[in-house]
Order: sequence, then structure tokens, then C-alpha cells
Amino acid sequence: MDVPISGIILAPFSLAFFVFAPSRLSELAVFITIFQAASIINLGSFGLTPYFFVVMLIALRLVPKWWSGQVCFDRNDPALLHMRTMALFVGWAVMSAFVLPVLFAGTPVDDPRMGVDRSFFNQMPLHWSFSNAGQAAYMALNFIMVLEMLQMSRRPGYTDRLQRVFSWSGLCVVAIGAYQVLGGRVGLKFPSWLFNSNVGWGQAYNQAFNGILRLSASFVEPSEAAGFLSAWALFELTLVIRGTKNNGWHWLCVVAGTIALAETASTTGYITVAVMWTVIFLMIVKGALTRGRVNVRALLAIMIMLSGAAAALLTMPSAAQILTGVLLGKSHSASAAHRTATLGRAIDVFYNTLTLGAGLGSNRAMSLFFYVLSNLGLPGIILLSILLYQLWTQYSYCRNRFKPTLVMAAGVAFAANLLTLLFAGAEVSVPRLWILWGMLLAGTRGAWLAEHPGETEWPAGTERAVSAVRRGAYGRRRYQAAGGF
Repeated sequence: MDVPISGIILAPFSLAFFVFAPSRLSELAVFITIFQAASIINLGSFGLTPYFFVVMLIALRLVPKWWSGQVCFDRNDPALLHMRTMALFVGWAVMSAFVLPVLFAGTPVDDPRMGVDRSFFNQMPLHWSFSNAGQAAYMALNFIMVLEMLQMSRRPGYTDRLQRVFSWSGLCVVAIGAYQVLGGRVGLKFPSWLFNSNVGWGQAYNQAFNGILRLSASFVEPSEAAGFLSAWALFELTLVIRGTKNNGWHWLCVVAGTIALAETASTTGYITVAVMWTVIFLMIVKGALTRGRVNVRALLAIMIMLSGAAAALLTMPSAAQILTGVLLGKSHSASAAHRTATLGRAIDVFYNTLTLGAGLGSNRAMSLFFYVLSNLGLPGIILLSILLYQLWTQYSYCRNRFKPTLVMAAGVAFAANLLTLLFAGAEVSVPRLWILWGMLLAGTRGAWLAEHPGETEWPAGTERAVSAVRRGAYGRRRYQAAGGF
């Protein structure tokens, strides 16, 4: 057992929140997600990340409330059906992690513990391992996190605080990344002992491209940093377009985030931002054609992001070679060949397991869609599709009727992050996906509650049902009939 410096710092800090400010734990989890490569404690080859440590503290408070019937939604609450569907998805994922690796033992899979390059040459027979159990625990904790954010959304000012915390988390990543890149150019050593202390990850903080150090900041590798920065920069871009308070501050975040993203030299990050820029530009053109006016602020914001990216590339000694290698020549690299091969193999795993999947955490596929297909099978794909449809419906309704700032920004960031995972996502339990999912749901539910001030977390008749819950199954049926989750 090993407690690194990151654990010595972050564990007492998190426990202080748990004791003195438990209602702020979800905000702490949003911020602390950026320390993906750090660890609270290392046990053999397993490292507990700060995010999951904080969510475990949240679970200590929320699960007893949930069990006693104190977690409840109004029957008309748009989040109720979505959370029930999410419970089915997470439940299937957890069950699959323990059942399917045993049921289909011996099926050839790309072992996630080997890495994509090693498994390309040597597939392994499927077998159950503690990695499956770990992924199941991560999924359950992510569900707890989303549920906590929804419960907190009824508190005044909560969504505004989520917005500020997420903005500050991105600035922290930019600051760490700036020290890494600039310090590397002048000979300063990066404190990997602090930010890269998790033994459960293959740390790749010192990657270089044509002699240029790639920014990874507090993440395990540059592509992970790019995944976060692309979502965060577009989140800040949306705040700029919406014209929120402290708009100058968000302009600075947009420029800093774009420059940091360029320094990652990540194919996935570049493509994600390019696609999102194109979509936003097309929406500007559509608005100009239908309403006869141009959103000057949005157009200016995109131009500034492009200028920031160009300025960052111009400071690199071999920008042309970087763009060629990252974009134009990426398809010819061994890395691209190995990653692409996992997609076809995922389909083989899907059919070899009778469309049920190999179980959560059993097969590595470098795309969220193929990961779910090969690990969770047809039930997982159907449930995930329903979840995304429900989320889109809630987002569209909320955007068109209430136009809350957090919902707009979180929706854009979630879409960018989903694109990143579809291009190169190797897990469905990645915290960033669930953090943005929870922020989006909290924003839509907060807007709905503001529109329905008479609706509370306790609908009529629920108080009597809650007391009956403690008396047995009959009471729980009454509680759920009253709108309980």
C-alpha cells in the first residue's frame, strides 16, 4: 500500500468537505475530476482516483437517504423517466461485469489491461478479473454522482456554482499545462510525482511529437487532456455567445483553452473542435438566412478561437509537420492501424457472445459505440440510445422554452465530449462523460423546477408513503406510485 503526495493533500481536503460542507461535495467532484492521473491511495496495481474517492463520500450520504425513501422526484418531473432508464443501463452494465465473462469464457478479446498496441498482436481469452469488478464499481459511483447532482439542482444557485466550478477547473488544467510546456522548453522538470501518481494507469505525460513536448497537464496522456480541453473550450465559447456575466473572463478562457488544446497535438481533440466549429458556423448561417441577421458575437468568438489555435501553432518550430502527422498522416500510422483494428474485433466479440457482449471492462475498443457493443451487447446499445434520445428531448425542450445558460453550455460540452468518445473512447465509465451528463440534467431540472415553483421534491402523499417504506415492500410500492425513484 502506498499513499502518494496527491493523496496526502487531497484526501484530508475532501474529508473536510464531507464533514463541514457536505452539500458542496458534488461541486468538489466536478473540480477534482481534472486530476485523472493522480491517486489517493495505491494498492498493488490499483490506484483510487480523487474523483471516485469524493463520489464514495457522496455515496455515504446519499445511499442511506435513497434506501429510506428520501430521494424522490415529482411524477411529472422530466428527470424521473430518464433516471429510471439510466438505472436499467447501469444495472445491466454491473451485472454484465460479473456474469458475461464467466458465461463466455475463452472468447478472444482485446484485453484492456494489455493496451491497444500489445493486444493488436496477441488477443487473449476472455476471463473474469478484478478489472471487471472495478469497472462495475465505477459505473455505480457515476450513477450516484448524477443522482446527487439532480437532488442538489433544487437548491437556489446550484447550477450557477456548477458553471463557475467547471470554468475554474479548466483554468487549472491550462495553468498546469502551461507550466509543463513552457517549463519543458526552459529545462524545468514537471512534477509527475504529484500529478501522475496513480499506478493503475500507464502514465504518458512526457510524450513528444517531432521534438515538441505535448501538453497532458493533470491527465494521463495528451489525448485525454485534449478530450477535456475541447469540451471545456466549447463550454466557455457558449458562455461567451450567450453574453453571461464576467464575459471578458470567459473570452480569456476561450483563448487560453484553445491554445492549450493546440499544444496537445491530439488528432481527436483537433477533429472534435473542428466538427463543433462547423456545426456552430452552420447554425449562424441558418440564423442569418431564416431571421435575416447574423450572430456577430458567435462569429467573432469562432474567429478568435481560430486565431488562438493559429497563434499556438505558429509558436511551434515544426507546426506544418505536426499538422501533417496529427491530421493528414495519422491514418498511415501504426497507432491508427491498431486502434482501427479494435473496431472490427469488437463486432466479432459481439457475434461470438450471441449479441450479449463480453461484460463491462472485458474488451477494449477505441470508440464508445464499439465499446458498448462488444461489452454490453445489444441491450446496452438499446438502453444507451434511449438515454441519449431522452437527454436530447429534455435539452431541446429546455433550450427552446427556458434558455438557461448552463443547459446551453453543458449541452455543447456534452456533445463535444460524446464526439471525442465516439472517435477514441476506450471506456464508458470515464468520469468526464458522467460529470457533463449530470451538469446537463441538473440544468434542465433546475430550469423545470424554477418554472414549476409549486412542485417540490416531495409530491402530495409522499410523506405518508415514505414512512410506509420502512415497514416493507407494500410501502415501497406506495412510495414509488407517489413518484419515488
